Amino acid sequence: MAWAQAGVLLLGVLHAAAAYAYFSRSRHALAWAAGWLVLAGVAAWLLPARPAWAMLPFALAVLLWTLWWASIRALPGRRWVPENAHQATGEIEGRFATLHQVRDFTWRSRHDFDARWQEAVRVDLEALEAVDLFVSTWGDPRIAHLIVSFVFRDDPAAGGEGGAGAMSPIAFSIETRRETDESWSGLAGFMKAFELIVIAARESDVIRVRTHFRGETVRRFRLRTTPGMRRRLFEGYVREMNALAHRPRFYNTVFANCTTEVARIVRATGRRLPWAWPIVVSGYVPRYFHAKGLIDPSRHFAEIEAEADIGERARAEPSTVPFSQRIRQPARPG
Repeated sequence: MAWAQAGVLLLGVLHAAAAYAYFSRSRHALAWAAGWLVLAGVAAWLLPARPAWAMLPFALAVLLWTLWWASIRALPGRRWVPENAHQATGEIEGRFATLHQVRDFTWRSRHDFDARWQEAVRVDLEALEAVDLFVSTWGDPRIAHLIVSFVFRDDPAAGGEGGAGAMSPIAFSIETRRETDESWSGLAGFMKAFELIVIAARESDVIRVRTHFRGETVRRFRLRTTPGMRRRLFEGYVREMNALAHRPRFYNTVFANCTTEVARIVRATGRRLPWAWPIVVSGYVPRYFHAKGLIDPSRHFAEIEAEADIGERARAEPSTVPFSQRIRQPARPG
């Protein structure tokens, strides 16, 4: 009987934790968690003397919760915040790719912006010159948001000549897709609280909002890639965007987020990337990539990391140098 009581209490604690996490964005989280703890405590207390009276209500509550939980589906049509209004999609025909709904916002503050979505952006995949990993941290440096950016030949950001027809980089950011009445909660991110979105955007949007208005530290790392890997990686993002547009999925703080999705896509390129704890502790991803040879292994990581902070260059305004080119200029000596 003691084992049965312990099992009931354990189930109660687990459901209380789940309820608290799911409702953590509202003021009802504590009430839901307390309700589960009280229900489990009463059931465990009654179990030795009245097992039927103890187990039937508790089992019914667990069943109803499970059915309700299973019924929750990720949906494409909700009242999204403006920056999450569109899930990008794309198609690839030969050497060319066309991306739809590329975000190109002009930010004046964290909540003030001019919204602009580019309906059709055509890129030449044979001109893919480089792939950069942007790592954005705030507070705890072990927790980071990752953005992967594709740089094209003849773009000044690639080190070429540029020009009027040069293609600026396309950045991909895997994020939570929030509704207008939602705010971010790491706990809620465990429990089907947010849909997943892949944003295709200009760096002057998705990177600049972080360096200028979110108070984040952003570092850029050039990844070591081959032409074939760059194309496969780009195609992987297009497939992921199209899959999400066709069938939405939920974000998960551990199992489906910016870091784990990047790792999954890198594996899809054919490069061996064994699972390791830095993939979850996202701030350590650059160091992990360096150890695996994805970031220049001929230099010490500490030296690379010291040069990677783009904040000062990004905020050097007013400037006639385009944002993507400016953040790739050599860092000033410290």
